[in-house]
Formats: sequence, C-alpha cells, structure tokens
Amino acid sequence: MSIKRVLLCCRGEIALRFVRTCRLLDIETVAIYTDDDRNAGFVLAADSSFHIDAWNPATLIDTVVSIAQAVRADAVAPGYGPLAENAEFAAACAARRLVFVGPHAEAIRRTGDKIEARAAAQRAAVPVVPGAAVSSDAQAAAAADEIGFPILIKAALGGGGRGIRVVERAEQFESALAEVRREAKLAFGSDEIYLERFLGERIRHIEVQVLGDRHGNLLHLGTRECSVQRRRQKIVEEAPAPSLPDALRERLHASALAVAREVGYDSAGTVEFLVEGDERFYFIEMNARIQVEHPVSEAVTGVDIVEQMLRAAAGEPLGLSQDDVRFRGCAVEFRVCAEDAHADFLPTGGVVSHYRVPEGPGVRIDSGVHAGARQSTRFDSLCLKLIVDGATREIALRRAQDALSELVIAGFSTNLPFHRWLIDHPPFRLGRYDLSVTRDFPFAHGVPDGTARVLHALAALAAHVGTPTLAPSASEPTDRASVPSAWAMRNDRRSWLS
Repeated sequence: MSIKRVLLCCRGEIALRFVRTCRLLDIETVAIYTDDDRNAGFVLAADSSFHIDAWNPATLIDTVVSIAQAVRADAVAPGYGPLAENAEFAAACAARRLVFVGPHAEAIRRTGDKIEARAAAQRAAVPVVPGAAVSSDAQAAAAADEIGFPILIKAALGGGGRGIRVVERAEQFESALAEVRREAKLAFGSDEIYLERFLGERIRHIEVQVLGDRHGNLLHLGTRECSVQRRRQKIVEEAPAPSLPDALRERLHASALAVAREVGYDSAGTVEFLVEGDERFYFIEMNARIQVEHPVSEAVTGVDIVEQMLRAAAGEPLGLSQDDVRFRGCAVEFRVCAEDAHADFLPTGGVVSHYRVPEGPGVRIDSGVHAGARQSTRFDSLCLKLIVDGATREIALRRAQDALSELVIAGFSTNLPFHRWLIDHPPFRLGRYDLSVTRDFPFAHGVPDGTARVLHALAALAAHVGTPTLAPSASEPTDRASVPSAWAMRNDRRSWLS
C-alpha cells in the first residue's frame, strides 16, 4: 500500500480503531492530542504523538495540515471527528498531496448539503420525506402550511442531531425557525434550512453501510437498526435490522447503492432511511464518513471497514466484491456514554476510578478510556462501545445481558442503567421497536440504592489502591513492544491493545 504514515486527526475510540488496522497493514500512526487526552489510550497506542494546546475550530484545517507535513505523514484520517465531513479540509489535503482517508471533496459537498442530497436521491428514484427547500422566512411559512403540521425544520448542513426542531402547531413556527437558523449559523456556518413532514416516532431509523472506491466499485454491507436514540442521537444499534421483510430489505440495499452511485461515492459511507411499516421507506441523509456503529456491520460480515477505507483512499480497488459479502448472525452495539441516564442523559465526566470490561466469545470492546483516564466534558460523551454478536439474535442478546452486568466504569455517572433496562424491555427483546422506545425508560427513578452503594465502594477502593498512568511523549515514539495488537481493551494493568 502506498500509505506509510497516517496522522490521526480524531480522538478516543475511533482513533484507537484506526491504530489497530494500521498496525495490521504496517502503516505508522501519529496521534494529535491536547492536555485532556495526555494519558488517553489512543495516544499511548499510536507509534508517535504530537501535542497541541487546543482544538481551535478557526484554525483547525491549517493546524492539522501543518502537523501532517511536519511529521511527514502521507495521509490523514479524520475518523468521525470534526473534519470528517469537511469538504474544505479534503480539498486542502489534496492540494498539499496528502491522502484524505475518506471520500473525495465533491462527494462530501453533495452529501453534506442535505438539500442537495435529497435532490440526488430523487434523481436516483429513491423516495424522500415530503418536504421543501426554502430561502426566505415567508417562503418557509407558506411551505409549512402546504406540507402540514407537525413539521420538521432542519439545517441544510446539519448533522449529529443538531439543527433540528419539531414544530407541532403553526403559531410555534416563526420562533422555531429563528432558533434553527441561529443554531445552524453558529454550528455549521450557514443558516440555510429545509422543511420535512414530521412522521412521528412510531417509525424506524434504518441505515445501510456502503463501500466504494475510485475504480467504480460499489457494494453494501447490509442494514443497521438505529431506532434507539436520545436527543435524536443513536445510542444502540444492531445489524442486521430485525423484523424486516426480505423484499423491503433488498429495496433498501438497492436504494442505498443508487444514492451512493448518484453522488459518485468512493469510500465508506452510510445511507439513512426512515421506515414506515413493512413497505414504505424514505431517504433522509447520507453520512460521508465512517460511523460510530460500524463494528456491528464488521461483526456480521467479517469485513474490516477501516481497511477498505484505507485501500480506497490509496487508490486501490476494494478487497472484495458484493458476491464476497456473506451475512452471519446478529450483532448489537451499546454506546456507553458519560451521561446520567436518570437525569435525561445530561453529560457528566471525571476520572475513571475503576474500570472492568467483559470478555468471552462474541464480545468486543472499542474503548477510549481506561482506569486513571480523564473523561473530559470538553468532548463527546462517548466512553466506549460494547459490541456483542451471536449466531442468532437471541444468543447475541443473552451475551449482551451478561456483558452489561460485568461492565464497570466508576468515577462518574454513565448510561449503563439505560442499557441494562433496554436489554430486558419486551419490544426491544422481540425486535419490534421504533423511535419511541427510549420514552419507556423510567428516567425519574434514580439509581437504586444498592447499585449506588456498590459504585461508591468501588470508586473508594480504586482511589485507595491508586491507579498507575503512562505518559506519552510528543517527541518520542510509543514502544510497540509494550502495546501488542488485537481487538479487546483489557482490564487493570494490561496493555491498551491486547
């Protein structure tokens, strides 16, 4: 492969995920980190690291490109970080002969603008949610009346659950429109919006993983169910999507490939749909990056998605064809986040005082934390991902139940109580749930007294024993011999990669 050294312009578990595959391909990795991540697993695992004072959005592109040139990297991997779907950054890399590990800049532009992405889906004969692109506020109000309430106002460049408002009645529209425009301008640099009919929460969010390269090859890795969400952000995903008629599943596969082909896609990406009943579905967006939930697709297909991204970025053809893709069993991913599950998922954070992860057949941990690590409130709340698979969905869920009971992160509140509740929730257990499932969680109950006592005792014990930490150097490479490679991050004093 022509790529020999990759600069990781991402952090946490996704940076560590890239380190793992790069090691298998004999590609060196360089991690960028701030003081918050000084002892982070991805920094310790990378071959070398580069310290910066802060992630400054105003100068981020210039900073990363300059570092890439300084460390003599020939590629940059944004993961799903702030630069992952930034067409300007992809173009800047190309201008400086740096390989961008992701799609080409024009594909990012076509998919990043949700209005353009809707148009691409329509050209590909893929159904979209009834809606309208609007410019002025007056035009928006008229279109809203025509579409009918309730309605969704969406930022054209939005993503990650931001820049979206549900408007129930016409009298709420003007203020909601102003809020979305203001939020979109601050978050995405543009106040352009569009409208969609709100289909309610008795509907499913299902996506299809696609892979492409620069030789015109395009394939899919099946469906993922993403209907367990909070604040319109996913927290549990599974592959394949359960309780889906075969005919509908095939139509989703074909539609995802049609959209990807229409925008000229050449990397790993995800095409997302809303699914209504057993027949109807609507395109909502395409994400031009690797997704947090990619491991469930890897588990049921055996395909290393990061490897295929690197191959495509290097100009090589994909290492497989659609006929090579075989689906086996079921996989479920639980995002363990620094959030208080009993306080409407409010963010938390702090130092991990005790850390124990489950092991065993069908259990994978993609983690950004370890004992002694700091989970900063400056960044996303994701701590780790628990991925469990099995020959059947029932086997996968039983393994997940055991794994969730064994998993311990002490030092701050997490959303583990929600996951342990969900695994026994009848609609989820039966595979017949939708976007309303999170509403069933008893938010107001608080942490049970017994659980709270155990957590406090564990935290006190960990603090008494003390946790050794390792400090990486910005000038010296990490010793590979001390960091053997594989999948699961282990407990206590064992290596960050095992």
